[in-house]
Parts: sequence; C-alpha cells; structure tokens
Amino acid sequence: MNIIKLHDINMLYFLWIVPVLIGFLVYAGLMRKKALLIFIEAKIFDKIKISSSRNKRRWKAAFILTATIFIILGLTRPAWNPKPETIERRGRDVVFLLDVSKSMLAEDLVPNRLERAKLAIHDCVEQLQGDRVALVAFAGNAAVKCPLTLDYGFFKMMLNDISTESIARGGTMIGDAIRKVLNEVLDNQRKEFKDIILITDGEDHDSFPVEAAKKSRRTRCQNNCDWSGR
Repeated sequence: MNIIKLHDINMLYFLWIVPVLIGFLVYAGLMRKKALLIFIEAKIFDKIKISSSRNKRRWKAAFILTATIFIILGLTRPAWNPKPETIERRGRDVVFLLDVSKSMLAEDLVPNRLERAKLAIHDCVEQLQGDRVALVAFAGNAAVKCPLTLDYGFFKMMLNDISTESIARGGTMIGDAIRKVLNEVLDNQRKEFKDIILITDGEDHDSFPVEAAKKSRRTRCQNNCDWSGR
C-alpha cells in the first residue's frame, strides 16, 4: 500500500494564492477586453481576429495555475512510503567553558590571560572538522554565549566579543558552570561524543566542581581542564 506523507503540511495554507490568482487572471482578461473596446467598435469586435487567440490565453492561464499548485505541493515535501533511517553520527560536541573573572586580566601572559585563552580556543576550533562547538562564559554565574553549532564563523564572532564584562557577577563558580553545560547545552544523543574543555585561572568559590565533574563523567562526557596562569 502506497502511503504519501507531507513533511511540511503547513505549506498547504499557501493554496489561498490559487483563488486570488484566478481572480487576478479574470480581472486582467476583462481589463484587456475593455482596453480593446476603446479602440474598436463593439459591433465589429467579435468579427476581427485578435493576434493572441482566446484559447492560447486560456491555456496560458491554466498552465500558470497548475504550476502554482505544484510548487505549493512541492513545498510540503511529500514522500512516498517513508521509512525511518538511522544516521550514524561521527562528529563530537565540544563545549568551551571560559573563565571571564577579573583575574583573567592578569598580564603574566601577553597580552593577558583572557586574550591568550581566547586565542587558544580559536586555534583549537581551526583544527575541528564536522564537530559542533559551543561557548559558555562564567565567573560568579554562567551564561551560554553560543549554543552547539557547526557555524564556526558565528562561534568565532561570539568568542571575540567575550570580555570580563560578559558576566556581571564576580567570582569563580566552576561547578555552576559545569552544571549549566549539562542542563542547557549538551543533549542526550550519543553521550560518548561529548567534551567539556574548562579554561580557568582561579580557585572555585564553593560551587562543588568535583561533584559536577563526576556527574558529567557519569554521562560519559570527557572533561579537560586548562589552568591558565597557574
């Protein structure tokens, strides 16, 4: 038994265009006849031959209407006897967890710790191919600056905008940042393809980072830490 499934059935709403188009074609035909009557007397109008026959105009209108209907049906993405297909995912989900506390402005690294960390992330992304990346900035709390994406250009743009002003509250809450990643960034698909890269220079302020890291390990996330400037 053949089954037709429309993947985007909402596109059928555009069928309202068809009656509007019919009305327009009828109106255009009436206006054409009215324009001809201005130059030709009504008595001889039906006796002379017009260069474009009525049949040709009707066929043209029918073609336009048919094409419009098929375009709208095509937009619904119809499929015959669709079968689910499992696609093997090969790329990884890499989340960069970047400390933006005030201490990252220390200049023991040139030009400072934060800019060197951003440069390191940029260089890392340059080596990736087909992996989704995300960016989370944290200090006294955490914020998702870039969700998981394959758009490396957008990721780099968000990375360039990161500063110590990106998070208003001061501090270094590493545990809260890791939990932010687990709850709002990473999904439940193929847990073995997840990496959290933590870049920080400070001691945690009682946010229980070890417990958060253990929780991430239970979800098979790979944790990598870089302690900048220490």
